[in-house]
Amino acid sequence: MAEFRYAQFCALARAAEIVGERWTLLIVRDLTLGPLRFSDLRRRLKGVSPSVLSERLTQLERRGLIERRVLGPPAASTVYELSEMGRALQPAMIELTKWGARFLLPPQPGEHLEPAWAIVALEAFARHLPTPSCSIELRIPDGAETHVVQVQGGEHGTRVRREPGDLEADTDLQVTLEPMELLALLAGLRSPSEALASGCIQATGDLTLLEELPQLFEFDVGGTGSSPRAGNPLT
Repeated sequence: MAEFRYAQFCALARAAEIVGERWTLLIVRDLTLGPLRFSDLRRRLKGVSPSVLSERLTQLERRGLIERRVLGPPAASTVYELSEMGRALQPAMIELTKWGARFLLPPQPGEHLEPAWAIVALEAFARHLPTPSCSIELRIPDGAETHVVQVQGGEHGTRVRREPGDLEADTDLQVTLEPMELLALLAGLRSPSEALASGCIQATGDLTLLEELPQLFEFDVGGTGSSPRAGNPLT
């Protein structure tokens, strides 16, 4: 079998050949958040069969996009992680994520949402123009654990911190919310004051900064911008 099926001497055709198969980009998406075991990927990628997942991982490893590593005791398990070549895909992933947001709503019946994917969205939609100066900690529950992310605004735009070594001890505002509530806030589908009053989110610290949160991101789902839509497109 030929190395490439597209008989085209084209860089885009090569890229489509490598990452265009079903599940491949989603595997890369999940590995941008850190190393994962085979069982972790199966749990997040609802609907993928073990054989297909194994095949995709083998292809990605053969192409040099991911690597396998054995963790030491007490974990003593094999994890998959992005290689340098795999991490080089992240700028393209960010642009595809921003483009795909136009078709995000409304949610389709039976669709799965992983809280960790909210972190991918935060990094993709961070505003690069000057933003209000503030430091906000977002706590996103995920079963028995909670993802902690800090977003900081300033003259150079929004910075998203998610690595434990980068997190600061003190922030101006701390917010706990589910991924769908975060989407509603960033897309302007629900105002911060409404979310707080309804109990959909919990916040401590300088509550006036809650109104600044949507301004730290450029999140456009179907051209909504920062203007609330009529009705509730999240349901």
